[in-house]
Amino acid sequence: MDDPPTLRLGRFELQSRQRRLLQDGAPVAVGARAFDLLLALVERRDRVVAKSELLDVVWPGLVVEENNLQVQISSLRKLLGPQAIATIPGRGYRFTGALDSGATGSASAAVPGPGTATATSNVPSPPRTNLPRELQPLYGRDADLQALPSLIGEHRLVTVVGAGGIGKSRLAQAAAHALADHWRDGAWMVELAGLSDPGLVPNAVARALGITIAGGVAALDELVAGLAPRSALIVLDNCEHLLDAAAALVQAILQAAPNVALLTTSQEPLRLPAEQQYRLVPLAVPTEAAPSAARECGAVALFEARVRAVEPRFALTDESLAVVVDICRRLDGLPLAIELAAARVATLGLRPVRDKLDARFKLLTGGSRATLRRHQTLRAALEWSHQLLSDAEKAVFRRLGVFAGGFTMELAQAVAGDAELDEWAVLDHLSALVDKSLVVAEAGHAPRYRLLESARAFALEQLAAVETADTLKQHAHAMCRFLERVDGANIDCELRSDQYAALVLPELDNLRVARAWAVGETGDPRVAAALAAYAGSLIDYAVECADWLIPLQQHGEDGAMDANVTARFWRAIAASNMAGRVPRAAQVDAACRAKALYQAVGQPRRVVSSLLQLSRLRSRPQDSADALAALGEARGLIRPDWPAEFHVQLLRRDSALARGAGRFAEARTLSEECVRVSASTGDWRLEVIARANLADLLWQLGPLEEAACVARKLAEELRTRPAADVDSANVFANLIGILCEMGRIDEASAAAREALPTMRRARTPFVEQWVYLFWCRGQIDVGALLLGACDAERARFGTPHQTNEQRLIDQARASLKARMDPPTYASALAVGAAVPEGKLFELISDALAQAERNDS
Repeated sequence: MDDPPTLRLGRFELQSRQRRLLQDGAPVAVGARAFDLLLALVERRDRVVAKSELLDVVWPGLVVEENNLQVQISSLRKLLGPQAIATIPGRGYRFTGALDSGATGSASAAVPGPGTATATSNVPSPPRTNLPRELQPLYGRDADLQALPSLIGEHRLVTVVGAGGIGKSRLAQAAAHALADHWRDGAWMVELAGLSDPGLVPNAVARALGITIAGGVAALDELVAGLAPRSALIVLDNCEHLLDAAAALVQAILQAAPNVALLTTSQEPLRLPAEQQYRLVPLAVPTEAAPSAARECGAVALFEARVRAVEPRFALTDESLAVVVDICRRLDGLPLAIELAAARVATLGLRPVRDKLDARFKLLTGGSRATLRRHQTLRAALEWSHQLLSDAEKAVFRRLGVFAGGFTMELAQAVAGDAELDEWAVLDHLSALVDKSLVVAEAGHAPRYRLLESARAFALEQLAAVETADTLKQHAHAMCRFLERVDGANIDCELRSDQYAALVLPELDNLRVARAWAVGETGDPRVAAALAAYAGSLIDYAVECADWLIPLQQHGEDGAMDANVTARFWRAIAASNMAGRVPRAAQVDAACRAKALYQAVGQPRRVVSSLLQLSRLRSRPQDSADALAALGEARGLIRPDWPAEFHVQLLRRDSALARGAGRFAEARTLSEECVRVSASTGDWRLEVIARANLADLLWQLGPLEEAACVARKLAEELRTRPAADVDSANVFANLIGILCEMGRIDEASAAAREALPTMRRARTPFVEQWVYLFWCRGQIDVGALLLGACDAERARFGTPHQTNEQRLIDQARASLKARMDPPTYASALAVGAAVPEGKLFELISDALAQAERNDS
C-alpha cells in the first residue's frame, strides 16, 4: 500500500504534495533544494543513496559540485537533528530518522519527484543570480562548506578573513551558490578588487544587482533604497583595500534592508558590531607521508587535481606521494601557491619543482588568465597585501622575517622595535598584521605567532633591501638573552624541566638562526659562546647543541668570556648529557672550574649544582671519598626553602653512592623515596629519571620480573607522555637488557625496534644492550662488530660500564670469543671500532631488519 502524501517525522510533518515541512504544526522555512533532498532520502529510506543519484534527483539536468549536496545535508541535520541523516563513507547517505508507525512502504508512487512539473508541485523557478552555473570543485573545504552556510543563516553579516591566495573568494562563491535559493531575489557576487576609488563601491554593487543609480542623490542612498524591499544575499569580494567604504556600505544596508544578508571576503575584518568573522586557514597538510592518511588531505588532493588538469597522465604513486607532501608542507597548504607549483610539474617534473622552491617567487608564476592578476604569481599576491600596510607595519613585517618556526610576543618586541617603535607600538603593529592575515596567531595558553613560509620569504626579501645585518644581530642578541634567562631559571630549579622544555623547544629553529649569524663572518664569537653555554640543558632535547659546545672549549680557557658565561660553559661540559662526548677527567676538571666561578660570582644554587656534578663524576669506588665530600658540601649549602628538585638530586646521589658501596637495601629505600618525591613535584622528567634508576637497581639486585614490570610500565607511559629523548632511550635500554636476561628475546626485539628512533635522535645507542640482544638472537657477526664499537667508545672517553651493562658485555664477549675463530673475531672488533657514530645506527637498523626477515 502506498504511503500517504503526508509523512510524520517526530515533531515534523512532511507534506509532499503541498511541498511543505511543518514543525509542531507551524511551517518551517526550508529551501527548495533542501526539501527535494529530504523527500528523496525519505522515499529511499530503505537503502543507502549514492551521492551521484541525489545530485541527479535534486539538481536534474544540471552539473553541480558535491559541495552543494554537503551544504544541504548540513542544513537538514541542523533542522531535524544530527541523527536524522547518516553518512556512509564512500557510499552516500541514508535517512535514519524515525517515521510514525503509520508511515510505511514506499512513498515514491504517491509523490511526484523533485523537479517534476505537476499541477500541485509548485516548484519555484531558479533564483536570479550572477553566479556561474558550474563551479570548480573545492578540495579540503568540506568542514568550511558546512560551517560557513550555518553562520550565514544565523548572522546577517559574515566576513571570510584570510591571507591572500588562501581561497576566500572560491569558498564564498561556493557557499553563495549552495544557498542561492534561500533568498527570494537570489545571491549576487560583487567583485571589488578592480576598484581603486572608494566612492565607486555603491555603483559597483548597484551595477551587479541591476539597480539604477540616477544621480539625483548620493549613490549610497539610491542603492539602499533599491535594496530595501529585496530579499537577497550579497557577496562583497576582496574588500581589504576599500575597508572604510565597504564598512560604510554594509552598515547602511544592514540598517535599511532587513531581508538582505551580506557575505564579505577580506584580508582583515570590517570591524562592524554585527560582523561575524570566519577566519579561513590553509588546507590540511599531512603530518606523515603514509598513503592512507596523506591522500585525504586537502592540500594533496588539490595538488593532484591541478597537475592532472595540465597533465592527464599524472598518477600519484606511493613513491611520489612523499615529494608531493613535502611540497605542500613547504607551501604551508596555501591553495594559490599549491596551484602555481602544480602548474609547473608538467614542464619541470615533480622533484625539480620541489627542489626549486627556495626560489619560489621565480618558480610560482603563470596562474590562470581567468584569475585576478595578483593571483597569477605568488609575488604579486604578496605585493598586493604588502602595499596595504603602513610604513611602520612594513618595518615590523620585514623584521619578523628573521624568525624561524614562530615567535612569542616578547621576542617580537625585542627584535622588531627600534628608536621610533617601542614595545607597545610593535604590539599594535603585530596585532594589525594578524588582522591583515600576514601573521598567523596560533592558539594556546601562551600565544605564538608565525609567518607562513611564503610570506616569510617575501619579508626576508624586503629586509635584504633595507636592514638584514642589523636585524639578524638584534635577533641573535634577543635569543641569547632569552636563553640565558630561561636556562638560569632551569639551573636554579625555579622552572620544572617540563616548563623549561615548553619554553625553549619551540624556539629551537630561532636558536639555530641566531647561532648561524654568531659564527658567521659578520657575527660575534662572544654571542656564539654564550648560546653554546646556555644551551647545556637543551642538549637533552636537541643533541646538536653538544656540537655547538665542544669546539669552544678554548674560549673557556682564554678568559675572553664573561664570568657568568664561563661558569655556565664549564658546568655544561661537566653535565651528564656530555658523558661519552667529553672524557671523564675533563668533565671533573670542568665541574671544579664551574664551582669556583659560581662561588666567585655569588651563585649558591649553581655552586650546589656543580658539587652534585662532582659527586656523580667521582662515583667510582676509588673516588668514593671525594664523591661523599662533594655531596656533603652540597647538602650543607641547600636551604629548606629551595625547590624540591635539589632534594631529589640529593636522594638520587645518596642512592647511587649506597648502591656503589654495596648497601643495596638502603639504596632501594632511597631510590623508592626519590620516585615518590619526584612524582610529588609534578615534574615528569624527574619522575622518569627516578623510575628508570629504580628499574636499573632492581635489575642489578635480581628480581627481574619486578624490574621488568617497572621498566615496561614506564615505557608504556612514555608513549603518551613523552620525555627527553635521552631519558626515553635509557628507559628502553633497561627494558631491552632486562627482557634479554629473562630470555624473552622476542619481546626484547620488539622493544628494540621501538627504541631505535629515539636512540638515534638522542645519539645514545646503549651499545651494550645491542651487543647482548644480537648475541642472544644468534647474530654473532653483528654482535662482534658492535662489541668492537663499544670497546672503542669506552677507550676514547675513559667511561666505565655501568654494573648491569658490564655484566652483559662480559657474558657476550666470552661467548662471542669462544664461538668465532680468533682472526675472524679480531677482524670484527677492528671493523666495529672504525664504524662512525652515524653508521652505527644504520648497522643496528639493518641487523634488526634482517632479524625480522628471518623471523617471518
